[in-house]
Amino acid sequence: MISNDALLEKFVNLSELLARVEHDRELLAELLVMFQEELPDLQGALHDAILVGDLAETAKAAHALKGMFANLSMRRGALLAATIDAAAQARDMPTIRETLGVFDSEIAALSAAVDAFIAGK
Repeated sequence: MISNDALLEKFVNLSELLARVEHDRELLAELLVMFQEELPDLQGALHDAILVGDLAETAKAAHALKGMFANLSMRRGALLAATIDAAAQARDMPTIRETLGVFDSEIAALSAAVDAFIAGK
């Protein structure tokens, strides 16, 4: 069976993130709980903005997500959010829609890994 750390490492540079919190696993778990609490609202704002074609709000939501992922060493999530942000700024709806599907799949798997990590603490 794969460990919770190994599962999370598929999405997070765990050694980098642990170094940021001075290897305090309890603090890390608290940060990940906050991440899980904030993620649905930000992801919902992104979807809502895309649905109505509001590119400024799409860029704003994607930028916020990019920062959150980057701060938690979630490089792929940050990259996907950055792609949506850049596409919104370029007014490129096809790229936004294409990337959104990949982004949502990544976030669903990431969230499951984060939940497993938190449960194991």
